[in-house]
Amino acid sequence: MSGRPHDDQARADLHAELARLEHVFVAHDDVSLHVVRSRPWDRGERRAPVLFLHGYPDTLDTWSLQLASLGQSHPVAAFDQRGVGRSTAPTGRDGYAFAHYLGDIEAVIDDLAGPEGQVHLVAHDWGAALAWMFAEQPRYARRLRSLSILAGPHPNLMMRRLGRAAKNPRELGFFFDQLRKSWYMVFFQLPWLPEQLISRQFPRLWIQALRSGGVAKDDPLLRDFDAEGARRAALTPLALYRQALFRKLQPPRPIEVPTCLLVPLHDMALRPELYDDIHEVAADLEVHRLDANHWAHRQRPTEVSGILEAFIRRVEHDS
Repeated sequence: MSGRPHDDQARADLHAELARLEHVFVAHDDVSLHVVRSRPWDRGERRAPVLFLHGYPDTLDTWSLQLASLGQSHPVAAFDQRGVGRSTAPTGRDGYAFAHYLGDIEAVIDDLAGPEGQVHLVAHDWGAALAWMFAEQPRYARRLRSLSILAGPHPNLMMRRLGRAAKNPRELGFFFDQLRKSWYMVFFQLPWLPEQLISRQFPRLWIQALRSGGVAKDDPLLRDFDAEGARRAALTPLALYRQALFRKLQPPRPIEVPTCLLVPLHDMALRPELYDDIHEVAADLEVHRLDANHWAHRQRPTEVSGILEAFIRRVEHDS
């Protein structure tokens, strides 16, 4: 007995809501994607499902609180990215190219909403970077009813913003502080050493990263995690980081879908200034600045869920 009945009841309620979801696998390319979703709903349902994308070093479990909360009023789903959690890994390194990740998102949308259906896409961290890429390509953007981004700047606009700061003496403080925050991206470019360090120090480094980013010590995410799934979540996405620094930057393209941006003001990894230029590409944009760290959806779940719920309801009403 914990001595805190309200905490025990909250845990029981969370488990009850999550138990109502079903686990399925969606095949795409040579991988099998583990998807958790609301049980089959009426295909005539006007409300689009809410699909959550996780970042690094997470699995779909990072969204458990939002799946339970929004799942009471919307069809919801989340999936483990390829090679992470219970999803299988591609057979070769080429299988981690960005194009395959975008194809995975579309394959899951097809499964949830049919080949012409749409979703409300909600993404965090690396999931957010992929979501920006997805939303700016017309062939994929048509699958979105809305886009919500938490703790994930637009990749091209972020690099442009850093380039501008590097040339401005008054912004060198911001520039070097962001380089300090991004040290791991450089470290991940080294061969074999990051894999060795993460493997030998797992799960201590994984727990330390989440705790540094605002996840509470008693969060169920840190207490009830799948050790093997979490280890893969810490290792597999290194391929994404190794592409990122050498990806040729393209001029940013317009985001045509309604967009909700949630900016944690105390993000351990990302300075708020990295979002300064997003209004240039997102016309229908609302921005929320949160008194929170990188994992704001775990640190302030009620606030984050409330913002997402209100935004999605607004978009559904307008459409």
